[in-house]
Amino acid sequence: MNADTLIQEAEADLSLLSRLVVGRAMLQERNGMLVLGVDQGGARLLTMDRVRHEIESAVERVWGMEVAYERA
Repeated sequence: MNADTLIQEAEADLSLLSRLVVGRAMLQERNGMLVLGVDQGGARLLTMDRVRHEIESAVERVWGMEVAYERA
């Protein structure tokens, strides 16, 4: 499970801003959830509902998992 795979599989679902967040995040699977470790810039972008929704929808569609976020 890595960011490049998600971006490639869900290319049509992710805007440029969402790809930027995913591309810079550290992805880990924990307790059946995908945890995205985001930096300060990614955290700022996640304040936009559209970006969060795109990422969560893409992860659900590609891997069937829920998403959690944490500061890296």
